[in-house]
Amino acid sequence: MAHYDEYHAARTSAALRDAQASFHLYMRGADHLDFLHRMTSNDFHNLQIGHGLETVFIEQRARILDLATCYRGPDATALILSPDSRATIPAWLDRFIFAEALELADRTDETAMFELVGPHVAELVTRVLNANLATFQDHQLLDSQVADGLWLARTAGPGLRAFGPPDVVKALWQRLAAAGASPIGAATWEILRVEQGLPLLGRELTQNYNPWEAGLGRAIHLDKGCYIGQEVIARLDTYDKVKQHLVGLRLFTAKLPPTGQPLRDGAREVGRITSAVHSPSLGPIALAYVRRSACVEGTVLDADEAQATVVSLPFSSHESR
Repeated sequence: MAHYDEYHAARTSAALRDAQASFHLYMRGADHLDFLHRMTSNDFHNLQIGHGLETVFIEQRARILDLATCYRGPDATALILSPDSRATIPAWLDRFIFAEALELADRTDETAMFELVGPHVAELVTRVLNANLATFQDHQLLDSQVADGLWLARTAGPGLRAFGPPDVVKALWQRLAAAGASPIGAATWEILRVEQGLPLLGRELTQNYNPWEAGLGRAIHLDKGCYIGQEVIARLDTYDKVKQHLVGLRLFTAKLPPTGQPLRDGAREVGRITSAVHSPSLGPIALAYVRRSACVEGTVLDADEAQATVVSLPFSSHESR
């Protein structure tokens, strides 16, 4: 189990998470925004320098390849993807590049990245960086010119994401740590991720699911025109054909169920667990895909020898109940 002090810092103060494992793909060239517009679910035609967005890479059936956060800088657009996408997304994109003026560069080995999370992030950013996060939108860059190659962006929460040259990123990490931010490890982050309902590639994000089911409507632009998988995405929305949803579960068991554990409503299988953790605040909790007929909040399901109650995400909205 994650160290309680790490968890406490993330929930009550500010914590630093090393996110070096992420895949960093940089794109540039006259046609690269139009290409991303045609290849993913969100609108890149209106993405201004200094701003960012989330978008989903999907295949023709609208099944998920990965969720990316993209930032438009003055000279290139930086895409932050899951580590496992390093071997798949560039090859996928290459299949659709013909005469477009664009370049793809894998910058993962040349960059470092961390995230600052917790309720005191805004105060810390004001003290250390002299920036007011309240004046920025989610995914907006604090410095649109990316000085010294350092990308700084507000994340939801609000939080802060920093990536760029390792020496520059390390120096900022050290300044934030000296100002009171506490480093957290992967086990603590996994708990926080599940509490927030953030989907992970290989767990909640796989080709078994589509973006609507994964709760990624924020990364879908319905009026942007044609892109790969667009017809399926539109049809699912227009005809209300989404069959299942990603939900939270409160588990009544001391033993966490494995990934893939079936969920039953009586004798009928209605879903499967994708991630499960022990939360110091909430006890055993999980993320799961559950059929629409059984995903109403408060529904009690069977998970092998344990019971599970469906809750909406994020879990934090239920803590005072």
